[in-house]
Formats: sequence, C-alpha cells, structure tokens
Amino acid sequence: MIREKFISDVLAKIRNILPASQLDTLKDILVTELYEYDLIKKTTELSSIDETPIRILNTFIFTKQIEGKSSKTLKRYYSMNHSLIQSIDKPLNQISTYDIRFYLATYQQKRKVSNHTLDGMRRCFASFFSWLAAENFITKNPCLAISQIKYPKTIKKPFSSTDMKRIESACTNPRDLSIVSFLYASGCRVSEVVGLNRDDIDFISGDAIVFGKGAKERKIYLTEVAIMHLKDYLLSRKDSNPCLFATLKSPYRRLSKAGIESVLKRLGKLAGIENVHPHRYRRTLATNLLDRGAPIQDVAAVLGHADLKTTQIYCYISQKNVRNTYKKFAE
Repeated sequence: MIREKFISDVLAKIRNILPASQLDTLKDILVTELYEYDLIKKTTELSSIDETPIRILNTFIFTKQIEGKSSKTLKRYYSMNHSLIQSIDKPLNQISTYDIRFYLATYQQKRKVSNHTLDGMRRCFASFFSWLAAENFITKNPCLAISQIKYPKTIKKPFSSTDMKRIESACTNPRDLSIVSFLYASGCRVSEVVGLNRDDIDFISGDAIVFGKGAKERKIYLTEVAIMHLKDYLLSRKDSNPCLFATLKSPYRRLSKAGIESVLKRLGKLAGIENVHPHRYRRTLATNLLDRGAPIQDVAAVLGHADLKTTQIYCYISQKNVRNTYKKFAE
C-alpha cells in the first residue's frame, strides 16, 4: 500500500541520522498518525476518460472568450481542435508532433484544401497546445516543431474610383446608396455595421462608436457625403425599427450580415464588377488613406487593428505609387 511505502521511504532516508530506538519510535508515530488518512501519489498525467480532452478544450475556449476573442474565432478554435482530438483519439499529453502532422497531411489529401487553409488549422492547434503547456496540462508542446505552412499570397485589390462610381450608379434606392457610402467612409467590418442603431450616429460631429472584434470599442468617422446619403435614407424610412439599416419590405427587420452581402453582390452584378463585398470597401479605405499620406498608425486606429502588420496586409500598394516614390528619391 502507498501508506506503508511512504513510511518505509521516510525511515530509509533518515536511517543514518537517528539511532535505532528513535527510528522505531518514529515508525510507531507515523503509523498511528497516518492511519486515518489515505495517501494518493501525485501525478501530472491526464485522465484517460474520453470526455476529459473535450472538457479541457471547453476551458480553453472559455479562457479565450474572457480574453476578448470574437465569437467567429472561438467557433473556429473549437471546431478545428475538436476534430483533431476526436480523430487522434489520445490523451492530450500523448499527442505528438507526428500525430498532428499526419492529421494535417491526411486532411489536405481527403478534403483537397489549400495550404492557406491548412496553415489556418495549424495556427488553431498551436494556440490550443501553447495554452495547454502554459497551464501545465502537458509538459511538451507538440506544435513547436511544426513550421508555418507556406502558401502563395495573392494581392487583393481595392476598388478603383471608377469601380465605386459604377456601383453607386447601380443603386436604385436610398438605402443601398447609403450602405456603400457608409462602408467606405467608416471602414467598418460588416458585423460592426449590422450592430449599429440610428441613435449611434452623431450627425453633428460625423462619428459613431462601434464594437469590433472581442467587443473592443472604437470611434469611426464619416465623410460629409456619407452623412448626406445616410440622412436621405433615414428620412425615407417609414418604420420604427431602431436599427441603422433595415430590410426594404415589412416587417422591416434589421439587415443581417448576409443581407448586406447580398445587396453588394447584386450591385456588383448590375455594375459589371466582380468580387463586390463589404470587406473590399474596408481594404479600399485603408489603401486610399495610406496612398494619400496618412500615418499607418492612424489607419490602424481607423480600422481597429492592434497590430500594424494586420493593417499592412489590408493595403494594396500600386506600382504607380512605387514608381513615383522611386523617381522622387532615387534620381
């Protein structure tokens, strides 16, 4: 039994310190005092119960929620790591680098996903296992040896001024014209636009407060043109819904993310322009601000980015600007 082994180990370690008579006395005391206690050997091994890894995953998701991660990010973290756990079917502390590499390779082979998608999965696993190591659930992080998966980075172009004019010309009602104008002027994510109400807009100062990723609050700004179109739209509405953008037909519900995306897709088709979606307006604003000399720190603040690297990814650098800069400073 563990109790007897514990007593024997203690006596063995002090055998050369105490005389035999005192050792016998100490043994009697230990036996008496420990009689009513059950000793359990401490272990860092995870339980092999099937539900334990999922329970730990839920704790990880809860932790990331407290840290302010968006619901979209939390769903991706859970989905990716849940699938990995279920597929490998091992205690978390026994999952190896090879297990994860094999899972990624098999997933790509079966699903035919791109390296870009695969690297996104790798980042989800790395976040989870880094947390496991930091919280001492595992002693070794198997993701540390898995390098970034390289993929071709395509340049996502912003709208040209001609593109935006053609899209505006395709608008057949005040709401749609206000939406495209608002998206560009504010640089908002579509999810942020969906959550706005009429009362959130300060028409005097031309700004508003939105809640971005992780419920982070930030101020956005609107141009005079955007404010004009927004006023025209709100004056044309007959409903009492407090939302900023509503459906055109009764019962005039709040326009959803899918609803705004549908509006832009239809406008793009009418204007003869491909890839018309809300996020492209955000990229266009960032690019135009930088092209016109705005400090990248200010552009990051407008977009709600905590990392300047993220802002740089959003911005398209035209070769015309590169050529002009070269001629200005090289000659």
